[in-house]
Amino acid sequence: MGREDLFARAAKARESGDDEDFIDLFWHILAWGVVGNFRNASQIVQKVIDEGPAHLLAALRRAAESSYLGDIEAGYRAFIDNRISRFNYAFFSKFLYFTGSRLSRDARCLIFDDRVASALLAITGESYVPGGRRPWNAYAKYCRDVHGWSNRYGVEADEIEWRLYKLGQLIGFRANWLAAEVSLYREGLTPVTFDSIVERVAHRRSAP
Repeated sequence: MGREDLFARAAKARESGDDEDFIDLFWHILAWGVVGNFRNASQIVQKVIDEGPAHLLAALRRAAESSYLGDIEAGYRAFIDNRISRFNYAFFSKFLYFTGSRLSRDARCLIFDDRVASALLAITGESYVPGGRRPWNAYAKYCRDVHGWSNRYGVEADEIEWRLYKLGQLIGFRANWLAAEVSLYREGLTPVTFDSIVERVAHRRSAP
């Protein structure tokens, strides 16, 4: 199951408006997102069972409609106002992404997780992690900034998101990035560049 399959399921749910199609889409996105790493999946499943489908559908329908219309903040708020325990931005940003309009040339919802956040912090020095009383603002800024980079460099926004994910996967936590940078300075290997830090992090992660 790949991204195209999930986009197709999202289109089916949008066109049919059927409760079962929305719930089916939710479970498939959850399964796609936890491949190889089940994290909070079992707790999410249990919470949905405990609360029943009405609470879940209220979030899914509102989020899907907002995302498709390009209202990034409203899409995010749908999952804040209809909170599902353990279902954080790493999960629900995937739902927002797949229910967005792929034909829109405006900024749209993108996947955001801790690996993307780590990469952005390393590259920009800025934290995009949603927090505070209006976490949707940070998420919307991320989506719009990536959209701006997409226009500037001629690369699709979700391609940038994927590259950020892979970079975040490589460098791990910010501490790993800083440790690699400091080690290069200590060894006198100047100038210390972005590429040299990435190479050092990769070397350390591959070392036995």
